[in-house]
Amino acid sequence: MRKINLLQQPVSSDPKLQELFAELSDTRFALAQAYVRFDNTTEPELVDACIFELNALQSRYNYLLRLVKESGGIAASRIYSEGAVTWV
Repeated sequence: MRKINLLQQPVSSDPKLQELFAELSDTRFALAQAYVRFDNTTEPELVDACIFELNALQSRYNYLLRLVKESGGIAASRIYSEGAVTWV
């Protein structure tokens, strides 16, 4: 079975929306890296730092996702919200 990379699909011809999607993709990647660091950290001080980093990245991700939805990219934003963590 062939995987389809949804992040490589053309999203919009609007440069501002494309920039938002690029930032959203970068933030999602940084969030994944932060989870890996958190999973591999044993020092209590570093665990605290990882938690702060995860919270900051999640807030940024949610902010960018909201901007995409407000910019009219609602259908395309579903691509990015699948599998995204939402903390309540």
